[in-house]
Amino acid sequence: MNFLTGLDNIKKSIFLTTSITIIFTSVNTGIINIGPLSFILVLAILFGMYCLSYIAFNFISYSAVQISSISILLYIKNTIYSSIPVYIYLFFIFFIFVLILTTLEKNFKRAFLSLLILGVFSFYFFSSEQIDISHEIDSFNNEEGNLDFNFYSYSVGEDRHREEYKEPDIISYTIDASEVMEEDFNQSKLKWRKNYWGFDKDEIPVNGRLWVPEKEGKYPIISIIHGNHSMQEYSDDGYNYLGEYLSSHGYVFNSVDQNFLNGSWEGDFRGKEMTTRSWHFLENLSYLKKLNSDSLSILFNKIDFNKIIVVGHSRGGEAVNLASRFNKLSTFPDNGNVKLGYNFNIIGIVTIAPTDYRYSRNYKLENINYMSLQGSMDSDEESFFGMRQSNRISNYIDSLINVNILIEGANHSQFNTSWGSDDSGFPSKYLINNKAIIPDWLQRKILKFYLFNFVEYITGNSVSPDKYLTSSNEYKVSEGKSLKVLSQYQFGGRNIINDFEGDDLALGEKSKIEFIDMDFSKLQNLKFRGGRIQENSALKIKSKTDSELIIRTKEKSIVNDIYIDIYNELDSATIEISFINDMDKKIDSTHILLDNNKVDMENYKFNFLTLERFKKINDITLSTYKIDAKEKYFNTIYLVFKKPGTYYIDNISF
Repeated sequence: MNFLTGLDNIKKSIFLTTSITIIFTSVNTGIINIGPLSFILVLAILFGMYCLSYIAFNFISYSAVQISSISILLYIKNTIYSSIPVYIYLFFIFFIFVLILTTLEKNFKRAFLSLLILGVFSFYFFSSEQIDISHEIDSFNNEEGNLDFNFYSYSVGEDRHREEYKEPDIISYTIDASEVMEEDFNQSKLKWRKNYWGFDKDEIPVNGRLWVPEKEGKYPIISIIHGNHSMQEYSDDGYNYLGEYLSSHGYVFNSVDQNFLNGSWEGDFRGKEMTTRSWHFLENLSYLKKLNSDSLSILFNKIDFNKIIVVGHSRGGEAVNLASRFNKLSTFPDNGNVKLGYNFNIIGIVTIAPTDYRYSRNYKLENINYMSLQGSMDSDEESFFGMRQSNRISNYIDSLINVNILIEGANHSQFNTSWGSDDSGFPSKYLINNKAIIPDWLQRKILKFYLFNFVEYITGNSVSPDKYLTSSNEYKVSEGKSLKVLSQYQFGGRNIINDFEGDDLALGEKSKIEFIDMDFSKLQNLKFRGGRIQENSALKIKSKTDSELIIRTKEKSIVNDIYIDIYNELDSATIEISFINDMDKKIDSTHILLDNNKVDMENYKFNFLTLERFKKINDITLSTYKIDAKEKYFNTIYLVFKKPGTYYIDNISF
């Protein structure tokens, strides 16, 4: 107090502004996450720096308070608030200073005005209010399951932090990952992790959770791995809602613990642990297979290992893609001393907001069902990277499906109940435009809907996916507001007439393209909003009213259905489709009403921040249209665009 009494009002205001900033930062910081009282450590460090700075400057200047305060405020900005635009940071600092100064000078009118300005902006800036759902959501309803189930945990039994793994229902074992982990890992991180977890990379545990139907019988298994998050905020229990729901429908559900591969206050492995995630996941399946074969195990003969579905969220999504490829390899590609050869019968892959750039090899997959889901409001993963793996899948069996689902308004974190509602930590989370994000319960309901219908289809419990997986959907959430779910899909065994992956715009291997009265046409390499490539190209056209796109096939055959992927940004846009035989005679025609595929990416509260992060406002996400050709024999298709506009066309197939 003696220190404050010796200061004039301006210096007091500067000091108090700095103190408030330090306290607010210390209480909210997510930089250091070592326990519930970690803010005390941050507080001590920041005030300690301030005191040392003040003592040093006090010897050489009468402005020690000002210089020390500016120094510490700049330090805090450049370290903790580096993601916040400088003018927003300065705005808060300035009005806190003005509020304190005018209060000290008893100029209460100006103090009230400053408080009002600060309050209004704070209400907007710190608001976590999401999309208001005032309309009953009739979409995405599945029947509730009627099977009772049991929950089990399995682990080594020596976990330091979690009761379910300290006293598991089933005792597992550790595995040696030292030859799988990349050699250039930061060794100090591994040492700190060993202190926290109690084990090193040569003895990582096989831990997990299981939901198993009580009724006698063998059930397909769905195994999920989480993505990267703070390793002290455990992620594997964030899919309990999926386990409870799917096991009641006749599936064994398994959530794998890989928290020890996640990041913490000292950073993370920047994706270099990706192969370890994949290998550990396959080792986990090996362990469960042993339990399934053990007559003394509570899992004896409960799992149908002919029907394995693998699921991954975020980095876990990329990891299950890699695991599906490693599953077929005899040795680990980065170290021939590590033998693989698992050969599990994985019938389906589901990725939820996955990465696809952490590992150096982009593997192609064959003859496997695949579904990827992505939220338009994902502020963690910048784009729909699941489409890249989708583009690297070749299916030659008719029943296999490859589908991408874009969910307008969904973010990254809410698929996992342990990750909270924010895609970013403090302070970046305050920049996110929560008003464009759907509530967590709705986001999880949509995931349950698509995941359930996908596994029902690929396990043979549902004959047709048309109603659930292959239809784009627009649903009302409140008066005057609707949201979209867009579906792009392919079935295996289709005859691709033109996928526009070649260099010749007009002439493909199986077709010839002609344009009538078209403003513009080009082959477009598609990019995501963040600038990375989609690993896909499409035909981009700008049409006039009644512009025509003519597709002449080089093969003549009877056709049942035609599939076309189209991107359109117009409401009520239609295309007239005519079928022409080799006598140049129209034999039939139909119309399709196009979805408006435009989903604005309003991720941040200020549009320029969205542009700064993502380079452009929206991705090109196509919808797939199925046209009934009624077993017609034709060799030419006319597409007549009834509204002038810009369209993308891809994957024309029979």
